[in-house]
Amino acid sequence: MAQPVRVEDPERMNLLGLLLKGFLEERLAQAGLARRARRLRGAFGVGAGRMAVTLCFDEGGVRICKGLGAGTRACVSGPMDVMIRLVAGGGGLVAAAWAVLSGGLRIRGNPLALLGLLPVMLGRPRRRPALPAASEAGS
Repeated sequence: MAQPVRVEDPERMNLLGLLLKGFLEERLAQAGLARRARRLRGAFGVGAGRMAVTLCFDEGGVRICKGLGAGTRACVSGPMDVMIRLVAGGGGLVAAAWAVLSGGLRIRGNPLALLGLLPVMLGRPRRRPALPAASEAGS
């Protein structure tokens, strides 16, 4: 079963939070990534441009809150174009490490806490095999 992703106060949520909701729902539909996410605990901040959200992982799933909450284990922030490239499949963990080392992304808090989150956010999910088209199946 996929891990639920909830947005706290969706009417007031910024675009980053709404985009992350859809992104996480898609990612956590993959069994392997959902297992990794179920093991995560705590709050992680994500900032892109002038927007920020807190991702709170617990046994009930993932809750997305507007702004950076108190008690975040770690926070990753950077320009929107860098964040979009990373989550859109731009090189995975190697690209994320390079973005940090080159100053494109900033990390605050405990960088080791991010080790559990990064595969969920940036790891490459297994591709589902394509189903044959209806005309091909009957041939």
